[in-house]
Amino acid sequence: MLSMIEKLINEHGSSAILKERLELINDKYEALEEKLENSEKENELLRQELELMKAQVNTQKIEQAYIEYKGVKFKRKPSGGFEDSPYCLKCSGGMFALEDFMPFVCGSCGSTAGFKGSQLKSVLGEVEREYA
Repeated sequence: MLSMIEKLINEHGSSAILKERLELINDKYEALEEKLENSEKENELLRQELELMKAQVNTQKIEQAYIEYKGVKFKRKPSGGFEDSPYCLKCSGGMFALEDFMPFVCGSCGSTAGFKGSQLKSVLGEVEREYA
C-alpha cells in the first residue's frame, strides 16, 4: 500500500518533504506491526497462564470438597455441613458398615475406616466442629 502511495507521489513530482513524510509513516507502520506482534505473543502467554491458574483453582476446589478424618473422607455439602456417608481415602468409593459394631468398608477396594458404624454420628459431630 505504501509503495503505491510512493509511486503516486513520485509520478506527480513530489517534493523531498513528502518523501520524508512517507518514510516516517512507513517507520511508524513497521513499529506498530512489531508492537502488534509482541502484544499477540504476550496475550498467548497470558492465556496459557490463565488456563494453568484455572486448573489449579479447580484442583483446590476438589481438594476442599473432601475432608480427611479418621481414615476416610467426608464430602462437604453445598449448603454447608457434611454428607453422612464416608468415602474411601484410596479410591474415593462409597463406604458402608454391615452392622453397628463393624468398621466401615469400601465397596470398591475393601479399605476399612478407623471407626465403626455406631460411631458415625459422633465422628460426624467431630468433623463438623473441627472443619465447619
